[in-house]
Amino acid sequence: MTKLTIVTDRRGKLIGAVQGHELSAKAGDVEAQVSFAPGHKLHKVDVDIDMSTIADTTEFEKKLARLVPKGGSKAKASKKR
Repeated sequence: MTKLTIVTDRRGKLIGAVQGHELSAKAGDVEAQVSFAPGHKLHKVDVDIDMSTIADTTEFEKKLARLVPKGGSKAKASKKR
């Protein structure tokens, strides 16, 4: 099982992903943290996919986009019609 934190913008467009759910780490005197702009959404998912075996970047992006949990955004968009 692979833990991923997938990041989308306000409109749901894929921004990127971080392996794991922890966005900060400390080793000795060195501390690192991953942060994102206001409005970006973090989706913490556990998946049964080995992302390291995907060599094609387009395929990688498609797989990540499919892993984003679907919210109510489509329902809201259809109400605006």
